[in-house]
Amino acid sequence: MYRFFRSRIVWPLLIGLLYGMFLRLGFGVNPGGWFNIVSKAFLIVTPFSLGALAVFMAARRQRTSVRQDAAVAAKAMLLFLLAMFVTLLEGLICIVLVLPVFMVAAVLGGMLAGWLHRRMAASKSTVSAFALLPLLLGPIEATLPPAQSEQVVSTTMHIAAPPEVVFDQLADVRAIRPGELGFAFVHLIGLPKPIEADMRGTGAGAVRVSRWEKNVRFEEVITHWERPRAMHYRFHIPPGSIPRDALDQHVELGGAYFTVLDGGYDLAPAADGGTELTLTTRFLNKSQLKLYGDLWGRMVLQDFHRSILGLMRRRAEQV
Repeated sequence: MYRFFRSRIVWPLLIGLLYGMFLRLGFGVNPGGWFNIVSKAFLIVTPFSLGALAVFMAARRQRTSVRQDAAVAAKAMLLFLLAMFVTLLEGLICIVLVLPVFMVAAVLGGMLAGWLHRRMAASKSTVSAFALLPLLLGPIEATLPPAQSEQVVSTTMHIAAPPEVVFDQLADVRAIRPGELGFAFVHLIGLPKPIEADMRGTGAGAVRVSRWEKNVRFEEVITHWERPRAMHYRFHIPPGSIPRDALDQHVELGGAYFTVLDGGYDLAPAADGGTELTLTTRFLNKSQLKLYGDLWGRMVLQDFHRSILGLMRRRAEQV
């Protein structure tokens, strides 16, 4: 029984784990080189091959079913994700962002490997082809031109206070208490919470300094000021203003893959005497993962917007 358990369960998962960790370390050695972490070769092809290798190992000893193939691939992938988190190779926010695509790719790879093994008893060359696939595609993808994508995210919330009152809450945002932000998924998975925003001056050219947890600090330079209708700004993120341990390098604002460009607040009077407050942010996705990066960027910003607008609503309605 022990031998059966070891050969059927432990070794397939261990092979998947070691293969995944080898590629994670290899792809992370030279960012921007032939092998890049934020690439299709790593984020799609690597989990696909990992799931396939785990199933090939499991199927060597005993014929497997489609359900068993999917289970082995999923377990191998979960073990790999856990290992990256425990060894601090990736932070929680990155693990959560890649989890859906990693799991789907791994299960598909495992199911294909199981099907191939049942149909033709996969040879060593077949297994090697799956194992080498990310290493072959990585350099090819690195030669492709950057696929930058600009996205605009806007979120609107009704506030039971006149625009003048709401506008005055936007400039200086002092001493934000954790409870004022309410629940936000992005903070749950590791995005630091804002602490305060200090406005230095008024009108176009003024600077609002935003401070977050983990010593994160950046500036918002006012480009348009029209009380009580609009306050727009462009982001200025000086070097070193976001400590390395505050945000994972793969999702760092102003980093190699994603950055925020500009944004602002627009206020419109509502029929009931209140205000329709809209927060807009424009961001740049500089990774090769255009669709997936755009999707997650929009989801994260929408969630963050709702948290900030909720803060503004609570404060304005208490004046």
